Amino acid sequence: MLVAFSPLAIAAAFGLGVPVLLPIVASAPAYAAMVLLLRDGRRGAALGAMLLWATLLGATMTGLCLRDPGRAERVVIHGPAYWEEMHAWLETGQGRESDPSRFVPQHLLHAAAFVALSLLTASTVSVVFGAALMNYMAYYVAEVVRLTPSHPVEAALLGWHPWSVVRIVSFVILGVVLAEPLLRRLTRAPRTAPARTLLALALAGLVIDVCLKAALAPHWAAILRGLR
Repeated sequence: MLVAFSPLAIAAAFGLGVPVLLPIVASAPAYAAMVLLLRDGRRGAALGAMLLWATLLGATMTGLCLRDPGRAERVVIHGPAYWEEMHAWLETGQGRESDPSRFVPQHLLHAAAFVALSLLTASTVSVVFGAALMNYMAYYVAEVVRLTPSHPVEAALLGWHPWSVVRIVSFVILGVVLAEPLLRRLTRAPRTAPARTLLALALAGLVIDVCLKAALAPHWAAILRGLR
C-alpha cells in the first residue's frame, strides 16, 4: 500500500516545486515499505516493492515532465543540463553516452557512491540519490517523447535505454541488500540468509550495463531519431 501511494507523493512533491524535496518525498513511501519488510525478514518482498516503486517513479515522473515542462525544468535537479548533453548525442550519436572512456568513470563513481551511502545510511540517502538520478532520466525521456509526437509510446519505451533499465535494477538490488546490515542492528531484524546471489546479480548487471551501452549507444540515437 505504501508503494502504491508513491505516485501521489511524487505528484505532490512535483507540484510543491522545491527541487531538493522532490527525490526525498518521492522515495519516502517506498523506503518505509522496504524497512518494514526487511524488519520482518522479507527480503524478496522488499526487493519486489522497490522494483515496483522504481517502475512507478519512472512512469510518473515522465508523465509529469510531459504535462508541465516548465515546472519540470525548475524542479528536476540536473534535468535541463542532462537534456542539453543528451540532446546533442541524440542528434549526432556522438558524446559521452557513446564513449566508454567518458561514461565508465561516471558509472563507477555513481556505483561507488551508491554502495557507500547504502552501507552507511541503511540506504536512506542512496535511495534518495537513486530517485534524483531517475528523475533527470525521466526528464530526458519526456523531452524525447516531445520530439517524436507521431510515436509517443515507442519514444517513451525506447527512451528508457535498455542499459539504463539494467542499471536501475542493479541499484535497486544493491539498495535493498546493503541496507540490511545497519537495519539489523538498529531494528533487531531477524538474520536472513546471505545475499551472495543477489549481490552477484547486481554486480553482473553493472557490467552488463556498461557492455550494452558500449555496444548499443552509438546506434540507439539513430533508432530514436527514426521515430520522428
